[in-house]
Amino acid sequence: MAKSFTSALIGIAIEDGLIPGVDEPMTTYYPEWAGSERDTMTLRDVLQMSSGLDWVENYDPSSIAESDIIQQVIGEQDQLAYASSQPAKAEPGSVWSYSSGDTMLLSGVLEQATGMPVDEYAQEKIFDPLGIDQVEWWRDARGHTLTHCCLDTTSRGFARFGLLYMRGGLWGDQQIVPSDWVKDSREPAPESDGIDGFQWWLDHPDGVPDDIFSAQGHDGQFIYVIPSLDLVVVRNGTYVKNPGDPIADPNLFGKYPSDGLVAGQGTSPPADWDDSAFLTPVVQSLTGG
Repeated sequence: MAKSFTSALIGIAIEDGLIPGVDEPMTTYYPEWAGSERDTMTLRDVLQMSSGLDWVENYDPSSIAESDIIQQVIGEQDQLAYASSQPAKAEPGSVWSYSSGDTMLLSGVLEQATGMPVDEYAQEKIFDPLGIDQVEWWRDARGHTLTHCCLDTTSRGFARFGLLYMRGGLWGDQQIVPSDWVKDSREPAPESDGIDGFQWWLDHPDGVPDDIFSAQGHDGQFIYVIPSLDLVVVRNGTYVKNPGDPIADPNLFGKYPSDGLVAGQGTSPPADWDDSAFLTPVVQSLTGG
């Protein structure tokens, strides 16, 4: 669910005047791409997971050799360098493809724009104002915040973030996230078949009002926001953190694995999951349906 927090931070940085806007060329932050097939990519393309970069998002442990996300997590001390080294596969903006690599690129954008690690910017701009005081956002072994994953907080903390978006970015009398950014984040990416915006999911489970949008995390973390019902629902997966700093060093992967790969460590997904089956009884309890 870190992706949705990352999106919020991009919107805040634009409002702060630190990023010109979503149509800023990505070569502003990755000048080494100039003159390559990645030259025309914009920040909007990356936010909408339409960068065109060659990326395979496959979590099956038997697909280690083909999966970029597995290679990045278990084999790379500098995950930002790995994401930014991916070659172009399609014209930017022409193809939607779920990519943690795209979101990791936003770590570099925010680092350069704000002059600080993303987790520190988030502490100042989101966590402190919302009173989220139990939170850790993991970094890679080179100090880059993992904007694609690994933000740990309580269910109440996640619910506060969902409520912030349901209120149009307003918390009390303070506008934390620009209201226009909240609205724009819910506009479907052109090539996503209506299911994805600026790092928020927009698909509509059966039995749930169509205005639902959600943050969906690996291993069973979810924030569902349903404005028409004034409702935020959070589900956290099982998580057992090894005592130590939140640093995703590949040499220590056995201490923080996902998918229940090591008993008693890391995160474990639900055996099966159905958004509709989970949410429908909640909705019916409010609507009498």
